[in-house]
Amino acid sequence: MSSKRIAILVMAAIAVLYVLSAVNHTGGDAAALQRPGGFVGWLGRWLGGTPDADRKDLSAPCLSEARLTVTNGTCTLKVAAAPADQRNVRLRSDSNLAVQAPAPGRDTLVRSDVEAGATVSVAVGRAGADIDVICAGERTCVLTLVAGE
Repeated sequence: MSSKRIAILVMAAIAVLYVLSAVNHTGGDAAALQRPGGFVGWLGRWLGGTPDADRKDLSAPCLSEARLTVTNGTCTLKVAAAPADQRNVRLRSDSNLAVQAPAPGRDTLVRSDVEAGATVSVAVGRAGADIDVICAGERTCVLTLVAGE
């Protein structure tokens, strides 16, 4: 097979993958906090997916080791800038709460309600971000950083 024919087949495969990813895009602001679904999500998992943010890049007054303890209000988890285009901060909650953060590459602030026992994955761009964990009412919420699962 000639190199010209191989190049054409590779370009056609790239075009097909691009069209499939555009068609299967999971729109909506709440989805910006989650991993992508459809073909894009499958391809990301197959190729290794988005890496988790390094623990050294995370800081918050409520963060101790791999746990965030939020009492009666809000705690802001700061994610430092890094060379990676996108990283995930995954948090597993012991109670119902809300998480909000800027969507990577957008001027949109995204809020997601998290149920007890659920894991939320927050996408963070190269510039870093502030992730607000909101524990309403007079109670304490505990979240655990999830990595490598």
